[in-house]
Formats: sequence, C-alpha cells, structure tokens
Amino acid sequence: MNIKIFAPFILMLLSFMVLSSCKDEIAKIATEESVKDISGNWKVVELTRNGEDVGKRMDLTNFKINFNADGTYTLADQLPFIVAAPGKYVFNDPQFPFSLILTPDDEKKDIPLKFQFPVKAGKRQLSLTFSLGCSSNTYQFNFERVN
Repeated sequence: MNIKIFAPFILMLLSFMVLSSCKDEIAKIATEESVKDISGNWKVVELTRNGEDVGKRMDLTNFKINFNADGTYTLADQLPFIVAAPGKYVFNDPQFPFSLILTPDDEKKDIPLKFQFPVKAGKRQLSLTFSLGCSSNTYQFNFERVN
C-alpha cells in the first residue's frame, strides 16, 4: 500500500531530475553582430516620397554622400536632403543601429534619420528615411557604395 502512495511522488521526482539535467545549448551560441561600417562614397540609386518613386523626375547622378571612417561626412551636389552642409555622424547603437544621427557643421543640432542596411540584388545598400518639415511627407533615399 505504501508503494501506491509513493509511486507518483517518486515518478514526479525522477521526471523533474531528468528534465532539469538538460542543458540549454542554444543559450551558449554566440550571436555577435558586426559593427556597421558605412565609410565610403555612396550614390543615390532610388528616391521615394511616400512610397512613390520621384527619382525619375530629377537628376540624381551627381548627388553623393561620403562617410569618412573618422565620423565625418561630406555631400557632393545639392539635392533636397535633410542636411546641406558637411558635419559629423554617429549611430544610435554601433552594433544594432536603427538611427543614423547627423550633426551638420553649420548647426549644433542632432538630426536623426531612420537607418537600414539591406542587401538588394547582391549589393549592400544604405537606406535613410526622414521627413523634410511636413510630417505627412516621408522621403527614403537608397544609396549604393561607389567603388
């Protein structure tokens, strides 16, 4: 009779011991993400406003942005862009950035841009999204690195 009382307890105790002895191997997998390097010269390959391609209406061939490894940037040619002067840049998080923050030399105000770093057709792109004053108009500049 004592065996009938203790059997469920012993079975639960053994089950607990077996399940708790399992190691979580997934937790040990290193998930290192590389620091994003955007240094180099970038040209515009696509410009959209509210999802509509407006790049076909204007000449984008001369507009480039150069990000230097020292944290500075320069612009080539003028285009309606969020900044018009060279300055400094920094990510909100170097490993997992969601924003690129520009600080033009002629202003001391930080200007955050939504940042994405996708690969399209086998080429790394730099995608910057922002609004120029009117919050209902969102511009997205897609850049490719110039070799």
